[in-house]
Amino acid sequence: MTLKNKPTSQQLRHSYHHGNLSDAIKELAIKLIAEHGVDGFSIRQAAGILGVASSAVYRHYQDKSALLKAICEDGFFRLGQQWVSLIESGVVSMDATPQAMSLARFSLGADAYFKFATENPVVFQLMFGPYGTGSQDWTLFQTHSTDHPFAMLCKALDELKSAGVISEKARENAEYLAFSMIHGISCLAVSGVFKEMTRDQMWEQLMLVKANLITGLSVNNLK
Repeated sequence: MTLKNKPTSQQLRHSYHHGNLSDAIKELAIKLIAEHGVDGFSIRQAAGILGVASSAVYRHYQDKSALLKAICEDGFFRLGQQWVSLIESGVVSMDATPQAMSLARFSLGADAYFKFATENPVVFQLMFGPYGTGSQDWTLFQTHSTDHPFAMLCKALDELKSAGVISEKARENAEYLAFSMIHGISCLAVSGVFKEMTRDQMWEQLMLVKANLITGLSVNNLK
Protein backbone atom coordinates (compact mmCIF):
# COMPACT_ATOMS: atom_id res chain seq x y z
CA MET A 1 0.00 0.00 0.00
CA THR A 2 1.44 3.36 -0.96
CA LEU A 3 0.72 6.85 0.27
CA LYS A 4 0.63 9.79 -2.08
CA ASN A 5 1.94 13.27 -1.32
CA LYS A 6 3.07 12.34 2.17
CA PRO A 7 5.87 14.32 3.84
CA THR A 8 9.42 13.02 3.60
CA SER A 9 11.52 12.33 6.69
CA GLN A 10 13.48 15.52 5.97
CA GLN A 11 10.29 17.56 5.86
CA LEU A 12 9.15 15.98 9.11
CA ARG A 13 12.47 16.82 10.78
CA HIS A 14 12.01 20.39 9.57
CA SER A 15 8.50 20.40 11.05
CA TYR A 16 9.85 19.15 14.36
CA HIS A 17 12.55 21.81 14.55
CA HIS A 18 9.80 24.39 14.20
CA GLY A 19 8.13 23.07 17.34
CA ASN A 20 5.74 20.49 15.90
CA LEU A 21 7.12 17.24 17.31
CA SER A 22 3.65 15.96 18.21
CA ASP A 23 2.37 16.35 14.65
CA ALA A 24 5.64 15.27 13.07
CA ILE A 25 5.72 12.00 14.97
CA LYS A 26 2.13 11.21 13.94
CA GLU A 27 2.87 11.89 10.28
CA LEU A 28 6.02 9.80 10.42
CA ALA A 29 4.20 6.97 12.20
CA ILE A 30 1.66 6.82 9.35
CA LYS A 31 4.47 6.72 6.81
CA LEU A 32 6.33 3.95 8.65
CA ILE A 33 3.17 1.89 9.21
CA ALA A 34 2.46 2.07 5.48
CA GLU A 35 5.92 0.66 4.81
CA HIS A 36 6.34 -1.84 7.66
CA GLY A 37 2.92 -2.39 9.25
CA VAL A 38 1.83 -1.57 12.79
CA ASP A 39 3.98 -4.30 14.35
CA GLY A 40 7.03 -3.15 12.40
CA PHE A 41 6.86 0.41 13.69
CA SER A 42 8.29 1.67 16.98
CA ILE A 43 8.59 5.02 18.72
CA ARG A 44 12.35 4.51 19.03
CA GLN A 45 12.61 4.06 15.27
CA ALA A 46 10.55 7.18 14.60
CA ALA A 47 12.51 9.23 17.12
CA GLY A 48 15.76 8.15 15.48
CA ILE A 49 14.56 9.25 12.05
CA LEU A 50 13.55 12.62 13.45
CA GLY A 51 16.86 12.94 15.24
CA VAL A 52 15.40 13.23 18.73
CA ALA A 53 15.57 11.12 21.87
CA SER A 54 12.72 8.68 22.51
CA SER A 55 12.07 10.53 25.78
CA ALA A 56 11.10 13.62 23.77
CA VAL A 57 8.36 11.64 22.07
CA TYR A 58 7.18 10.12 25.34
CA ARG A 59 6.52 13.63 26.65
CA HIS A 60 3.70 13.78 24.09
CA TYR A 61 2.60 10.13 24.01
CA GLN A 62 2.81 7.74 26.95
CA ASP A 63 3.45 4.77 24.68
CA LYS A 64 2.91 3.42 21.18
CA SER A 65 -0.76 2.71 21.86
CA ALA A 66 -1.35 6.31 22.91
CA LEU A 67 0.29 7.55 19.71
CA LEU A 68 -1.82 5.26 17.52
CA LYS A 69 -4.98 6.25 19.38
CA ALA A 70 -4.15 9.92 18.75
CA ILE A 71 -3.78 9.18 15.03
CA CYS A 72 -7.22 7.52 15.08
CA GLU A 73 -8.80 10.49 16.86
CA ASP A 74 -7.28 12.86 14.33
CA GLY A 75 -8.60 10.63 11.57
CA PHE A 76 -12.18 10.83 12.78
CA PHE A 77 -11.90 14.59 13.14
CA ARG A 78 -10.49 14.97 9.61
CA LEU A 79 -13.14 12.66 8.19
CA GLY A 80 -15.85 14.74 9.82
CA GLN A 81 -14.36 17.96 8.49
CA GLN A 82 -14.11 16.50 4.99
CA TRP A 83 -17.73 15.34 5.18
CA VAL A 84 -18.92 18.84 6.15
CA SER A 85 -16.71 20.57 3.60
CA LEU A 86 -17.79 18.39 0.68
CA ILE A 87 -21.47 18.79 1.50
CA GLU A 88 -21.22 22.55 1.93
CA SER A 89 -19.33 23.02 -1.32
CA GLY A 90 -21.64 20.66 -3.19
CA VAL A 91 -25.01 22.12 -2.23
CA VAL A 92 -24.15 25.80 -1.74
CA SER A 93 -25.45 26.81 -5.17
CA MET A 94 -28.26 24.27 -5.46
CA ASP A 95 -31.78 25.55 -5.96
CA ALA A 96 -33.75 22.36 -5.64
CA THR A 97 -36.63 20.68 -3.85
CA PRO A 98 -36.18 19.42 -0.28
CA GLN A 99 -36.18 15.87 -1.66
CA ALA A 100 -33.36 16.63 -4.11
CA MET A 101 -31.38 18.53 -1.48
CA SER A 102 -31.62 15.73 1.08
CA LEU A 103 -30.58 13.16 -1.52
CA ALA A 104 -27.64 15.33 -2.59
CA ARG A 105 -26.44 15.79 0.99
CA PHE A 106 -26.70 12.07 1.69
CA SER A 107 -24.81 11.22 -1.50
CA LEU A 108 -22.07 13.76 -0.84
CA GLY A 109 -21.60 12.42 2.68
CA ALA A 110 -21.04 8.94 1.30
CA ASP A 111 -18.61 10.39 -1.24
CA ALA A 112 -16.66 12.12 1.53
CA TYR A 113 -16.38 8.86 3.46
CA PHE A 114 -15.17 6.88 0.45
CA LYS A 115 -12.78 9.66 -0.58
CA PHE A 116 -11.21 9.84 2.87
CA ALA A 117 -10.79 6.06 3.07
CA THR A 118 -9.15 5.71 -0.34
CA GLU A 119 -6.86 8.72 0.15
CA ASN A 120 -5.86 7.78 3.72
CA PRO A 121 -5.81 3.97 3.77
CA VAL A 122 -3.42 3.57 6.69
CA VAL A 123 -5.29 5.99 8.94
CA PHE A 124 -8.67 4.58 7.89
CA GLN A 125 -7.66 1.03 8.78
CA LEU A 126 -6.22 2.18 12.11
CA MET A 127 -9.44 4.05 12.91
CA PHE A 128 -11.46 0.85 12.70
CA GLY A 129 -8.95 -1.38 14.45
CA PRO A 130 -7.92 -2.07 18.05
CA TYR A 131 -6.49 1.43 18.56
CA GLY A 132 -9.63 3.17 17.29
CA THR A 133 -13.17 1.87 17.45
CA GLY A 134 -11.97 -1.43 18.89
CA SER A 135 -10.39 0.12 21.99
CA GLN A 136 -12.06 -0.18 25.36
CA ASP A 137 -13.03 3.49 25.65
CA TRP A 138 -14.30 3.89 22.09
CA THR A 139 -17.24 2.25 20.34
CA LEU A 140 -18.01 2.29 16.65
CA PHE A 141 -21.32 4.09 16.99
CA GLN A 142 -20.31 6.44 19.78
CA THR A 143 -20.97 10.00 18.62
CA HIS A 144 -18.29 12.07 20.32
CA SER A 145 -19.43 15.26 18.59
CA THR A 146 -21.97 16.56 16.10
CA ASP A 147 -19.40 16.37 13.31
CA HIS A 148 -18.62 12.72 14.02
CA PRO A 149 -19.27 10.77 10.77
CA PHE A 150 -21.86 8.47 12.34
CA ALA A 151 -23.75 11.44 13.80
CA MET A 152 -23.75 13.14 10.40
CA LEU A 153 -24.98 9.96 8.72
CA CYS A 154 -27.89 9.86 11.17
CA LYS A 155 -28.63 13.51 10.40
CA ALA A 156 -28.58 12.85 6.65
CA LEU A 157 -31.07 10.01 7.07
CA ASP A 158 -33.28 12.20 9.25
CA GLU A 159 -33.29 14.79 6.44
CA LEU A 160 -34.34 12.11 3.95
CA LYS A 161 -37.23 11.21 6.23
CA SER A 162 -38.24 14.84 6.75
CA ALA A 163 -38.19 15.43 2.99
CA GLY A 164 -40.42 12.41 2.40
CA VAL A 165 -37.78 10.42 0.54
CA ILE A 166 -38.01 7.59 3.07
CA SER A 167 -40.76 6.79 5.56
CA GLU A 168 -40.56 6.85 9.33
CA LYS A 169 -40.63 3.06 9.29
CA ALA A 170 -37.77 2.91 6.77
CA ARG A 171 -35.78 5.34 8.93
CA GLU A 172 -35.77 2.96 11.92
CA ASN A 173 -32.18 1.74 12.40
CA ALA A 174 -31.36 2.73 8.80
CA GLU A 175 -28.05 4.14 10.00
CA TYR A 176 -26.72 0.63 10.57
CA LEU A 177 -27.74 -0.52 7.09
CA ALA A 178 -26.33 2.63 5.48
CA PHE A 179 -23.10 2.51 7.44
CA SER A 180 -22.61 -1.18 6.67
CA MET A 181 -22.90 -0.56 2.94
CA ILE A 182 -20.85 2.64 2.72
CA HIS A 183 -18.18 1.44 5.14
CA GLY A 184 -18.14 -1.96 3.48
CA ILE A 185 -17.46 -0.64 -0.02
CA SER A 186 -14.77 1.66 1.42
CA CYS A 187 -13.06 -1.26 3.17
CA LEU A 188 -13.09 -3.28 -0.04
CA ALA A 189 -11.44 -0.42 -1.89
CA VAL A 190 -8.78 0.11 0.79
CA SER A 191 -8.01 -3.61 1.18
CA GLY A 192 -7.02 -3.98 -2.47
CA VAL A 193 -10.01 -6.01 -3.63
CA PHE A 194 -10.53 -3.47 -6.40
CA LYS A 195 -6.88 -3.32 -7.42
CA GLU A 196 -7.73 -4.34 -10.99
CA MET A 197 -10.12 -1.40 -11.31
CA THR A 198 -9.37 2.16 -12.30
CA ARG A 199 -10.23 4.96 -9.90
CA ASP A 200 -13.35 5.77 -11.93
CA GLN A 201 -14.46 2.15 -11.81
CA MET A 202 -14.08 2.10 -8.02
CA TRP A 203 -16.25 5.18 -7.74
CA GLU A 204 -18.83 3.51 -9.95
CA GLN A 205 -19.11 0.77 -7.32
CA LEU A 206 -19.87 3.42 -4.72
CA MET A 207 -22.52 4.93 -6.99
CA LEU A 208 -24.20 1.52 -7.23
CA VAL A 209 -24.12 1.09 -3.47
CA LYS A 210 -25.73 4.50 -2.93
CA ALA A 211 -28.40 3.89 -5.54
CA ASN A 212 -29.27 0.45 -4.17
CA LEU A 213 -29.35 1.77 -0.61
CA ILE A 214 -31.78 4.58 -1.42
CA THR A 215 -33.89 2.27 -3.57
CA GLY A 216 -34.10 -0.26 -0.76
CA LEU A 217 -35.14 2.34 1.78
CA SER A 218 -37.64 3.85 -0.65
CA VAL A 219 -39.26 0.45 -1.24
CA ASN A 220 -39.99 0.35 2.48
CA ASN A 221 -41.61 3.72 2.04
CA LEU A 222 -44.42 1.98 0.16
CA LYS A 223 -45.22 -0.42 2.97
